[in-house]
Amino acid sequence: MTSIPKCLSLLRNELEIRPRLELDVPKGFYRAAVLVPFLCRQKQWILIFTRRTDLVSQHKNEISFPGGKFDVEDKTLTQTALREANEEVGISQVDIIGKLDDIITISKYIVTPVVGWIKNAKNYYELINRPEINYIIETPLLELSKKENFSIKEVPYQNGYIFHVPFFDYQNEIIWGATGRILVSLLNQINKLPLNCRKKILGVQRWEGADNEEVAYHYAQVKSLISPERRES
Repeated sequence: MTSIPKCLSLLRNELEIRPRLELDVPKGFYRAAVLVPFLCRQKQWILIFTRRTDLVSQHKNEISFPGGKFDVEDKTLTQTALREANEEVGISQVDIIGKLDDIITISKYIVTPVVGWIKNAKNYYELINRPEINYIIETPLLELSKKENFSIKEVPYQNGYIFHVPFFDYQNEIIWGATGRILVSLLNQINKLPLNCRKKILGVQRWEGADNEEVAYHYAQVKSLISPERRES
């Protein structure tokens, strides 16, 4: 059994003391939660993502964190994230680090990201839910932190609206949308850690994407999902 690394203990402290954005659920929207799973292999810090199949009802073939809709039997959103992660990819032994800001999606979900440390990830590949999950992507934080792997792109929305959305590219696996926004939120929190922890987790001194003015602009857009830029025809 692996104990939680010291740097993740510091991240836990940061998440506990910060004011977290908690969103109410508008009419017609639903609660959901995802697990943002850390693990360490050969001294390299990794996040686990999933590639969804084309059999799911929403976000077909997209990359996401394991997670799903809040169930009436779930006592908390943390329990939702853990249950879904177990059902989708077999993750079971998790130390909870904390929660990131809630996000709102165009598919009408209020999503709570729950950061967790996987204590034993040896065998979870054998338990993938094939109807929902095509395959697992283990992504080093070092690669996600590289400036050349990050960009902001315009994505059309309804009625002529556009959003400026963060994109991450890891070996031609494109992480964007709600998952990209959660990843930005996580990297911004890691940037607040001491230098030695940033270098250990990210492999660099800091994630430079946090200095991108378009990131701040994007977050101003998506917090309510009612204030995107309108492209005039």
